[in-house]
Amino acid sequence: MKTILAIDDEASVRASYRMMLSGQYHVLVAESGRAALATIEKDHVDLILLDLIMPDMDGIQFMDELARRGEDVPVVVVTATNSVKTAVASMKRGAREYVIKPFDIDEILIIVERILAEQHEKIELSALREAGTSGFEALVGEAPSFVAMLEMARQAMRVDSIVLIAGESGTGKDLLARAIHSGSPRAKQAFVPISCCAIPQHLVESELFGHEKGAFTGATERRLGKLQVADHGTVFLDEIGEMPLEAQTKLLRVLQDNRFYPVGSTKVIEVDLRVICATNRHLPDAISKGLFREDLYYRINVLPIEMPPLRKRREDIPRLTSHFMAKHAPRVNAKTMEFDPGAMSMLLAYPWPGNVRELENTIERILVCHRTKPVITADCLRGILPTFPAQESGSLAEFEGLPLEEAVSRLERYLIDRALDRANDVQSHAAELLGTTRRILKYKMDQLGIEVGAEPEQEAS
Repeated sequence: MKTILAIDDEASVRASYRMMLSGQYHVLVAESGRAALATIEKDHVDLILLDLIMPDMDGIQFMDELARRGEDVPVVVVTATNSVKTAVASMKRGAREYVIKPFDIDEILIIVERILAEQHEKIELSALREAGTSGFEALVGEAPSFVAMLEMARQAMRVDSIVLIAGESGTGKDLLARAIHSGSPRAKQAFVPISCCAIPQHLVESELFGHEKGAFTGATERRLGKLQVADHGTVFLDEIGEMPLEAQTKLLRVLQDNRFYPVGSTKVIEVDLRVICATNRHLPDAISKGLFREDLYYRINVLPIEMPPLRKRREDIPRLTSHFMAKHAPRVNAKTMEFDPGAMSMLLAYPWPGNVRELENTIERILVCHRTKPVITADCLRGILPTFPAQESGSLAEFEGLPLEEAVSRLERYLIDRALDRANDVQSHAAELLGTTRRILKYKMDQLGIEVGAEPEQEAS
């Protein structure tokens, strides 16, 4: 829960802040600038609501002291002083908004949620920059299908049309959505992600449109909807294929009219939004099953972008591996510099059902487990990376889209690994199981980068 510090010398105003913000935020109050500074020293604060005219230390002096201490907390000035000179002085000191008393509760709530959403986005972008990436730079790859996808995304970035990003889980749909937003004319406004599959079905409409106090059981406080928070910015509807049908109907209306009613309210809310959707479902199939509205599909399918799975752009795996090594090695204090050919061969052969996300997690796990090794060998990957997914049913689905040489390599690796496991790593016994000689087996193992421990004494002949 985010923490808001409300600074005002009037007790009634402080009480008002508590009443309208508590429940949704953790609210701290202070009656003066000096008292507020003491609070900041001991408590983390995400946003400050600041009065200007106060005894002891006024709002301008408070902001000067905040800057001197190096505190980077967004400030919203809320004051009865309607002066251009004072407003300019406040903005020069970094105030994000200047609100005149008596203030409108809706206005304060919208400002607070918008600034906190922008602050969250700023933190995430800073983390990307620390890793050496931002925007489209965070999307690594040179495979033809990936480059074509990026070009379509760059075209979408320049316009306000609705984007529908399709692709399997872990391909980076959320990263692409943020990149489109960060390069768009709305980049300085909020980017508000909504995970449609993570919200309980009975709360979807409340999450999207907001609700009034008492609108339903459990609605103890008034709440702004994410669409209202994203006003003038971008809303990212992740996994839109999981949205309940009733909510789909209301979303369609919003996309057509740019207006909606919060749950339990008769007051219409108008919004100006950029909408980006993402799905790992094949929506035409969902339509045929009655799980997704056909009219909504045609409304959001304006600029379709397909994220290719990692198995369809295997040539990018070495580049992605280097990218994730550079990102995670300093954080886990790993000395690893590279993967040898045998290890890279295993990475290239693995089907990556979890796509780029699985690759990143695997690279981080390898770095943690072998942080002192400057070079990662194939042996380091045993026990971390499955050499081949078991296909007890005989399914050949994992071979789809693979070049013949790569498919044969994967099958050979799988068979050899299974034989070695059954032979307890005794190569002569494994060769017998495979119907070949130990010399040919050893040649194949070297070729495929398969390593085992020290040879048992019985093979030292």
